[in-house]
Amino acid sequence: MKKIKILFILILGLSVHIHAQDAINFTAVEPVEGDMSQQVANALKLKVEQILSRNGAGATSMYNAFVLEPQLNLLEEMSTEGLIRNVSLIKAELTLLAKNALDGSLYGSIVVPISGNGKGSKDETLRALIANVKATDSQYARFIRNARQKVIDHYTQNCGTIVQKAQVMINTGKCNEAIAYLGCVPETVPCYEQASEALVQAYGLAKNTECESQILMARNYLIRHKYDEALDVLTKIPQSSNCNAEARALTDSVQKYINIPPEVIEVEKEVIKEVPVEKIVEKEVIKEVPVEKIVVKEVPVAAPAASAPALNAKINISCPDLEFVLLSCIGSESQQRITITGRITNKSRDRDGGEVRIMSAIDSDGNTYSDCSSTVGYYNTKKMPYSIPLKESFYVNKVFDRLGSLVHVELRIRGCEVIIKDLPVVWK
Repeated sequence: MKKIKILFILILGLSVHIHAQDAINFTAVEPVEGDMSQQVANALKLKVEQILSRNGAGATSMYNAFVLEPQLNLLEEMSTEGLIRNVSLIKAELTLLAKNALDGSLYGSIVVPISGNGKGSKDETLRALIANVKATDSQYARFIRNARQKVIDHYTQNCGTIVQKAQVMINTGKCNEAIAYLGCVPETVPCYEQASEALVQAYGLAKNTECESQILMARNYLIRHKYDEALDVLTKIPQSSNCNAEARALTDSVQKYINIPPEVIEVEKEVIKEVPVEKIVEKEVIKEVPVEKIVVKEVPVAAPAASAPALNAKINISCPDLEFVLLSCIGSESQQRITITGRITNKSRDRDGGEVRIMSAIDSDGNTYSDCSSTVGYYNTKKMPYSIPLKESFYVNKVFDRLGSLVHVELRIRGCEVIIKDLPVVWK
């Protein structure tokens, strides 16, 4: 059993693990039910992330299947008159559901009564209510501990069925879903070794599919005479992949176009015969010319401009068949706008397009910016050919302060959630 685990880690090189009981972690998701604005939903999800982080239960892998879904149920709302604005008092219940995002299995729930007050709109009051939730409360630690144990019990009782479902996913080409499904099997269950073998199989097929898409992309660049781009794609294909031989052959073809020797052109040399010329002697006349005094004026040299900070932001993508790379994040004081530019690559053969929009952004002071747009336009849909990188810009509007960074940015691309955290802003 240990040999299989070591082989799995060495071969895959992923952040996906077959979790032991103390390594079962959860991903925070937005509430599915409840009538609330996007700003309130974002604040609620952020609070769940704080609870998970405080208890060491936050998942870092994009393939994680276990999620923690919040629900907010309003029980009572009262309004009192203040000196300047009315004060709203709210009593509510915060419900947390520990679930499996792939098969819908429920591992436990907790209902916590909460209350708070706020001035202004209902959204401001709800955000103040959520901010009052203490992530350090011991009942959340007990809930997460019990949910982890129920995960162990569930996989122990349904071990054979789980492996069969994963094998169906592999046979139908859903290898990334199978990786997420099998990567959560605890080490203590009876079918752990079967799950390990199936997981290695799923990753091998997924890696071959990725390799084939890279070969296709390189051929596309070669046809369009973009030899440097083609070579860059081919050098990223590992030698252990099944299409390594094809990649090396294609690399040799590309290098022939890059390393073409210069063409040698022979030019016939023309011989010019010298003709003697009679020597003409001229008398030299020396004339004094006044010399203008040269004044050297020192010109101050401008100091070199400071280099822009590196984009060391953290990116989390909910779909394994979508890639997003940050290119820039530039703020404009005159336009009161921040422009986020990235490169999107669709890795799904079944879906060739969908929505492209920015949902919201949050700064380090907790302010939420909901007036956002993108270059896609009003309908927010875009064609996304398979494995073709596409450049896209997203705009955060009505930014009146010179922000140093955005701590949370949420994008929605082709039905997938792209979360960017700790994104520095360069102002121009």
